[in-house]
Amino acid sequence: MAGDFDAWAEQAGLGAFRGAFQPARRPKWAERKTGEQVGLVIAMVITVGVLGLIATALSSANPVVGIVLIALILGVFALSVTGTRVQTRANVGRELRFYDRGVAVVGTGGATMVPYRWEEMSVLQEITKHYRNGRYVRTTYVYTLSGPGVEPSRVKGGTLDGFEHPEAWGAEIQQQVTAVQLPPALATIRAGLNLEFGPFALNAERLSSGDKSVAWSEVQAIKTERGFLSVKQQGRWLNMTTRAVSRIPNFFVFRTLADHLVEAARGPQQHGGAGYRG
Repeated sequence: MAGDFDAWAEQAGLGAFRGAFQPARRPKWAERKTGEQVGLVIAMVITVGVLGLIATALSSANPVVGIVLIALILGVFALSVTGTRVQTRANVGRELRFYDRGVAVVGTGGATMVPYRWEEMSVLQEITKHYRNGRYVRTTYVYTLSGPGVEPSRVKGGTLDGFEHPEAWGAEIQQQVTAVQLPPALATIRAGLNLEFGPFALNAERLSSGDKSVAWSEVQAIKTERGFLSVKQQGRWLNMTTRAVSRIPNFFVFRTLADHLVEAARGPQQHGGAGYRG
């Protein structure tokens, strides 16, 4: 099957195979951290205690309540087991395959493969850190890949329906797309033309979004905070758009290009005070 994928990838112009990422799976008991094991044991003890209370209720004057509670608990448990089994079956055969000139998303059972080339693909990325009671829990990743002539794909990480090691394959997508698309983007700017990234338009002189515009020479710093881009101009932070960076295609290419234009506008004598933030 892998040979078939590589042949399809070659036809799609992706080049030689480099490596693949597999779907995420539930960790085995021995693979879990000590704190997580302790938490699961405590949860099991609490569950047994609740079942004991229900058993007591059954023998009391209100057995109907006990029966209803037991039915609810068993129903939730059955749904959880069924959902895990369904997701496990859906993950069979799925892969995220990397090649010299692009990436391919292989669907359930290996029935489909959607190729995306670095030079022409568009990427939306949404990386979210989750907290519970003020404590960091996990990070989830959603990358939406699209390209000419193929269907978009949502590639996830940090979830059971995602792929393992999203911090690795996510960074690889960002780096490869930037490496391939940045040089022609710079050539376009140097030719005196405009480039658009979602709500943003930029050229060698200015960054614009809607009715807002700022010259690169006036930009003191650029930052991404709480999912939005801000530009510091004359000591004040300016929100150029209400669209989150997760909805800006190839934001990492845009950001690299913007930082380059800010540095170029400052001149060599000011490059020691780069204004990169976030």
